[in-house]
Amino acid sequence: MKKIRSKSAISRIQLHRLARIATLLQKNAYPNVDSLLREYVDLELYKGVGKSEYSEKTVLRDIQILKNEFNCPVAYNRKVPGYYLTHHGWDFNCPADLSETAMLTLIVGAKLAEDVFPNPVRENVKEAVDEILKGNNPDFLDTTLVKSLIVFAESGAVDVSEMFPVIFDSWQKHHSVKIQYDDLKGNVTERIVDPHVMFLYDKEWRIKAFCHLKQAPRTFVISRIVKAEMLDAVFEPDMDIINSVTRDNIVSFKKVSDVKIKLTGDARKFAIASRMHSKQSITPNDDGISWTYSIPAISAEVIVPWILSQGGNAVPLSPQSIVDEVRERIKRLSDSLK
Repeated sequence: MKKIRSKSAISRIQLHRLARIATLLQKNAYPNVDSLLREYVDLELYKGVGKSEYSEKTVLRDIQILKNEFNCPVAYNRKVPGYYLTHHGWDFNCPADLSETAMLTLIVGAKLAEDVFPNPVRENVKEAVDEILKGNNPDFLDTTLVKSLIVFAESGAVDVSEMFPVIFDSWQKHHSVKIQYDDLKGNVTERIVDPHVMFLYDKEWRIKAFCHLKQAPRTFVISRIVKAEMLDAVFEPDMDIINSVTRDNIVSFKKVSDVKIKLTGDARKFAIASRMHSKQSITPNDDGISWTYSIPAISAEVIVPWILSQGGNAVPLSPQSIVDEVRERIKRLSDSLK
């Protein structure tokens, strides 16, 4: 009997075919020789992989490799006819066949994940990357190269909420989740939400979700979710909600228009690094030592703390509401120090 090739000897073309078969099996699509030959041609046409000389032997060989190399519990139903999984606890666990560029990108992504994701997601990412790299033999990635890539994300995650894994899992699987949410004003409300977007902003993980209580999209800070339970109900991702999370519309605070701030010292550098709006501008003033920072629209909840964090190197010019808010914050701090 001819020995089946090892996983490491499987070509990229064949990996694409095996992955397609696995997907169809997991969807209970009952693929057969004729339908799989059509799938193979589609892969060639739309994915740029494969070749036209496919036959029944190709399909049977691929099915045999799934059985022998990947422990796939596949069987054939002559009545349908088609292949099916005898049980659905099986996953197609195969190291991807990656180029050097793809592997390096994977390493960079893993390093970023270490900095911005809390556990257990962080460890899951690292384990997944390690597993993929084992099967790709990345000789060009020596230990020195990997260790010399260090990421200090200024907006690194500080979320240590026990609810993070539940929310992450619900977002990943498109399941609704029942939460109890603290509004920081002494009120805890119970809601059912559909988490369409997860994003990191101002050192906190948040979700943009459809709230069934309010019947509208709302943003929730995960660290303020005191209890979470993933539900059986699933939802379809809403591209309108997903696309609504942009630099200019991260949180749902009321916006103030035409904000202008005088910058001196290092404030200009920090304004460039921490962009507040896609159409912001920083122009030099006639005195040669300051700049005018113009922001088309931004919320007071975002810009006032930023101004105060610059230690006097950012002075609000307009509108008056922002000037008054900064002055009031400084007065309260000064009074508390007396």
